[in-house]
Amino acid sequence: MLNKYNIKQYIFIISLFLFGIIYSLPNIYNDIPSIKICLLKNKNFNIKVFNNINKIIRKNNLIYIKIYLYNKSMEIIFNNIQNQLNAYKIIKNKLNKNNSIISINNNFLSSIPKWLLFIKAKPIMLGLDLKGGVYFLIQINNNYFLKKLKEKNIEDIKKIINIKNIFFIKNEKLNNFNYKIFFKNLSYRDKVFSFLKNQKNNNIIINYKIINNNGIRIYLDNNELEKIKNSIIENSINVLRNRVNQMGITNAIVQKRNSNNIIVELPGTQNIKKAKDILGSTSTIEFHLINEDNFNNKKNNFLLIDKEIIIDGTYIINANYNKNEYNKPQVNVFLNNKGNKIFSNFTKKHIGKNVVTLLVSYINNKKNIKNKFSVIKKIEVLNIAKIKTQIKNSFSIIGFKNLQEAKKLTLLLKSGKLNTPINIIKEEIIEPLIGRKNIMKGIKAFFISIIICIIFMILYYKIFGVIAVIALFLNILLMISLFSLLPNFTLTMSGIVGIILTLAIAINYNIIINERIKEEIKKILSIQKIIYFGYKGALYSILDSSIINIITTVILYIFGSREMQGFAITTFIGIITSILTSVFITKIIINFLYKNKKIKKLSI
Repeated sequence: MLNKYNIKQYIFIISLFLFGIIYSLPNIYNDIPSIKICLLKNKNFNIKVFNNINKIIRKNNLIYIKIYLYNKSMEIIFNNIQNQLNAYKIIKNKLNKNNSIISINNNFLSSIPKWLLFIKAKPIMLGLDLKGGVYFLIQINNNYFLKKLKEKNIEDIKKIINIKNIFFIKNEKLNNFNYKIFFKNLSYRDKVFSFLKNQKNNNIIINYKIINNNGIRIYLDNNELEKIKNSIIENSINVLRNRVNQMGITNAIVQKRNSNNIIVELPGTQNIKKAKDILGSTSTIEFHLINEDNFNNKKNNFLLIDKEIIIDGTYIINANYNKNEYNKPQVNVFLNNKGNKIFSNFTKKHIGKNVVTLLVSYINNKKNIKNKFSVIKKIEVLNIAKIKTQIKNSFSIIGFKNLQEAKKLTLLLKSGKLNTPINIIKEEIIEPLIGRKNIMKGIKAFFISIIICIIFMILYYKIFGVIAVIALFLNILLMISLFSLLPNFTLTMSGIVGIILTLAIAINYNIIINERIKEEIKKILSIQKIIYFGYKGALYSILDSSIINIITTVILYIFGSREMQGFAITTFIGIITSILTSVFITKIIINFLYKNKKIKKLSI
């Protein structure tokens, strides 16, 4: 029998509606704006500080809903973002003179019911243009990496021959790995050249060429330079992304802008100081052997250490922090297999010797005459320890001023080591109110397009138009629920444009179907045959256009910018849900209404 459907198809429609409604629900719950205030050195809140803040609130007539007081912090809840921002500025200015306050931050609390969270229902993550937040443009110092690579290469050469045999070193270009080394005679030059030609440099292809005056030219070709730059920026992106994840920001965007810059967007984040402190940090740890003669001479007021690094942050796979038995903060470090092997062998051979733990940071100095940043290496001694036994894959580091310092280093170590220093060259706070205005613009455009479509479909296609509208609402519910469930998806204004476009596509599909049914009516067929052949004829046209649209969105996603990718994702999902609702769901509903053969006329 034509258009025959069983109870399973109707259950499927009801299930789709329920799925769409339930997993779209979290989007109707707004985040609750709040201000969180913490005390310095993790101290407990006392009544004096609480009364001082309360006095500021009353004196300035700040509007709030509730105040929650905890052991180590207090939180003020507001009814809207405007009141939150006003209170934040006033309280921060008043408390700046009070040294007991360490931080005052804008926060957002979730108001989603627990039962929705239990079934993993969550709202759509909004981008910076819709939610507000912090924007960073980060510069990667490729030249510093190349400089260090060159220095290491020279050190390797010095190990081959006595340093006195190298009488001149000259850089051809300051910005690239390209220099010459000259030797006293041909014998030394040929010996070094033969060794270098057979040497491997951690997958980096270094070119060596014999030149006049007993020299060797050492350089990287353009392809290798590009490969190194890509490797550096990939490392930086991974480390920054790990840092963002450690900060608990789930919908952040970390992506390459060009070979020297990375864009970081933190939607919903208003604490720019904390974000900048974590993302811009270049801190890591290094372990060096101490010169024992210098260390044992009490007259010396400096520490002489071995230049060679035993291990650094590269070999650390995990870290955590706590307080030791002396109530002092410490960081517990866990090494990977390679680091474990290196450190284990080293400590076994050097039992009784002293090792220093250094906290190393790279600070970008002000721009020089050539408008470039110079890098200053800052070194701080965390602790000195005597090797008493062989140390394997884990150990603890002490010497931190407070628990916050240990916590920060733990986060940085867990995120991975940067291959080269970075510098935040641009920072911008996008106010939440700006994002709210963009959302309202998007919603306004969305509802205007929906209302126009509904009026047109019902007036022109009658009952079939009503069915198309029902399918349209189901389509919207499915899109919203899928966007909410999609991992790492962030909705931006370009994504909203994609949603509006797919609604037009869905309406177009229904128009194609309805017009084909009108054509079948002219053939004076039975009701069931009209519906069957109308949908069958329309299906091929819909699939043809849909395949072309899907191919276009895939190409946009692969080759387009981030904005184009957001547009492509929403359009792709919208096309799939439009085919499902406009073609299959409407046919099931129409068949349910017109399965009675006594009906002689279709309301279309």
